[in-house]
Amino acid sequence: MVMQPTKHTHTAAIHALMIAVVCVVASLCFAKASAQGIPSGSNSVLSGPRFLPAEQAFIFYSSLPKPNALKLHWTIAPGYYLYKDKFSLSAQVGDETLFLPLHLPQAIAHNDEFFGDVQVYFDAVVAEVDLQSLPEDAEYTLTLEYQGCAEAGFCYTLQQQMIPLAL
Repeated sequence: MVMQPTKHTHTAAIHALMIAVVCVVASLCFAKASAQGIPSGSNSVLSGPRFLPAEQAFIFYSSLPKPNALKLHWTIAPGYYLYKDKFSLSAQVGDETLFLPLHLPQAIAHNDEFFGDVQVYFDAVVAEVDLQSLPEDAEYTLTLEYQGCAEAGFCYTLQQQMIPLAL
């Protein structure tokens, strides 16, 4: 006895064929990604890269090595960098905001996908600040701003640190 195909068997065959095509296409996509060096697993194309919080990517502290001198220190995580032109330091003195110049070391030329050709710091940077322009015998809160990015393509918003200071 020969069985005749029914509408139900045709629909099931079409569904099975569609599932097979989807599986083949997915396999080809993952094989191409793997051949291009795109990792699979927890940090894959599907999950995307994971970035450190800014306070871990750019570990900051300040020191007062001598009177009227302030040093600002950053330890920069591997794969991250800080922009030289994004540093700013100010102090509120009465109703006036004083911008304090930062003395920064030589930076490295870098082509950045967000800002083009820029000067950046990798690994670590120390800025020196002369505090002689601030009136003595006073307490201040300095406002420090800086910005950095991850080499993997994530740019952080402008970061701000408040630094209490008594002269």
